[in-house]
Amino acid sequence: MKTSLAALTAAAVVLAGCNPLDPSGTLQARWVTAGDTAEVTMPVTATWCVGAGRLDIRAAAGDTGLGLTLFATDSAALAGRYPVIEPGSRVTVRPSAVVALRWMSKVVLQGWWGDSGLAAVAGGRVRGLSGSGEAWLTSGLGPDSVTALTFGFRGVRVRNDTLCDAPPVPLPPKEAPPDSGEAVPVAGVH
Repeated sequence: MKTSLAALTAAAVVLAGCNPLDPSGTLQARWVTAGDTAEVTMPVTATWCVGAGRLDIRAAAGDTGLGLTLFATDSAALAGRYPVIEPGSRVTVRPSAVVALRWMSKVVLQGWWGDSGLAAVAGGRVRGLSGSGEAWLTSGLGPDSVTALTFGFRGVRVRNDTLCDAPPVPLPPKEAPPDSGEAVPVAGVH
């Protein structure tokens, strides 16, 4: 039995439209501060950091960015509930999550980090992840800077990265341009 090229092409188009690994994942977030309420929808990516045993979920649009790091108990089963802990210390509790938000308000670029809350994740690495959560965020702006954050994401593909925490490669020393007035070493002259 012969299958026509048109039938195979039509089947491929239908399958592509249903592909759960479509890279168009999105994250929606909403937060309230003393002066503003903000909502944003951003494209999202996820990276499984092999050596560290963590999942980095990052979303950004313009000056706004949200990062969620999940410290899972098992790389094969990422679905579950992750209590939000304060960042900056060695992670000893798994599962747990760390969340941070960068946002340009009407007058200043602000950084926030989660000190409590919960993130829930469904799905898996093969079919894609979805999830939601809420966290209480604080900042360096004082005790009145606590804000509530709610977020949800869907369609998130997970890729592996063995170099998540590799130090940056140092740049070679910059040579002075010939017309800068700086002394330029000449080969063979000391």
